[in-house]
Amino acid sequence: MTPLLLVTGFLGSGKTTLIAALLRRRAARAASGRIGLLVNELGAVGIDGDLLADGITAQVELPGGCVCCALGDDLAQSIVAMLDQQPNLDAIILETTGVAEPLPIAWALERAPLVGRVRLATVITLVDAENFLASRPLSASVDAQVAYADILLQTKSHLVSAAVAAEVQQTAMALAGRALWYALPTAEAAQILDDIVSDPPLLGEHHGAAGATPGPAHGCGPDCHEHGHAHAVHGISSVAMALPATGIDLEDLEDAVLAIPDNAIRIKGIVQVVDGDATAWVAFHRVGPRFSSERMTLTGPAPQPRIVALGSGVTEAMVQAPMRALFGALA
Repeated sequence: MTPLLLVTGFLGSGKTTLIAALLRRRAARAASGRIGLLVNELGAVGIDGDLLADGITAQVELPGGCVCCALGDDLAQSIVAMLDQQPNLDAIILETTGVAEPLPIAWALERAPLVGRVRLATVITLVDAENFLASRPLSASVDAQVAYADILLQTKSHLVSAAVAAEVQQTAMALAGRALWYALPTAEAAQILDDIVSDPPLLGEHHGAAGATPGPAHGCGPDCHEHGHAHAVHGISSVAMALPATGIDLEDLEDAVLAIPDNAIRIKGIVQVVDGDATAWVAFHRVGPRFSSERMTLTGPAPQPRIVALGSGVTEAMVQAPMRALFGALA
């Protein structure tokens, strides 16, 4: 299934500016792969056509309404059309209007015709430090956007005092539960988004085909299938680790993956799960605190169970401890 990143935030919070910064970053590093962009509202800052040329397969503007209500059918049709035209998209980014609420959109992704084709990878909500507190009484969507977020990105911090910024953070985090909080300039926030879009490869993975011939991943050497491996590029660490070929309970897996510290902003892996008397291979994912999984159809030999974690300061120990608790022992 194609991961979908939902980027939301109240009017003027900087959603389009952030996405444009992401595209500039991907263009500057000549990023491989392609992403789709669905824009419910272009806003005052449009996406530069030159940035779309190489980094985006398609930009679709959804006119005349909000994707969380009136445009539900248009949203589904646009996503289906995008996937039909480009079935190997790395990800889809949906930028909502400033008044959209994430929960109805999440429900739409779990119904036909989208169920089984896309999965909600993460909800990223921009929190406008200058206007968040004053905006809350204006629309219930302000709190709803924060409450359902996996990642909160505070924008316009430079326009307010440290005391106001702290109050904004405290208020938002009281609504958001387990969401990760970042107060960063746009360029650095775009790196967070880029890290999420840049799906870390699993050993032997080629666009989701399990059982492919193993090859290097994140600089992993020939012995990587036996031992955990840590690698760092531009301050972002990645840990690739083999897991035992033992069937486990999916809920136990979710608990273990969520126990990995929040330094790991992006986690994925392949394991075998037990469901009653049957076993199945699943690919699992975590972005921020959001866990998801999908059953795999094998087209070759069984893959090597493994996990890859990506983030700032991620270490082998952070990943090993929950995995040992789950499997009992690691190779």
